[in-house]
Amino acid sequence: MNLFKKISNFFFADKIEYWHRDRSIEVIALERNIDIDIISKETRETIKNKGRIEAIKKLRQQFHVPLSAAWRFVNKLDNNATT
Repeated sequence: MNLFKKISNFFFADKIEYWHRDRSIEVIALERNIDIDIISKETRETIKNKGRIEAIKKLRQQFHVPLSAAWRFVNKLDNNATT
């Protein structure tokens, strides 16, 4: 049953991902009336505690965006933290 659920989630996620293909996380957060500062803070904490890969996975699951959009968001946060 667990395998079936993962397979169905894979196909469902593909449809949702297509909807947000050209949108960034910032735009989706704005559309959903979510404070981007809270998302940034949570993502920084995830990067600090679990690493960049886990932060990207979490963003992809939360916003249903492609891998490239999640990478861009994490890179922006990481670049801002180092400067």
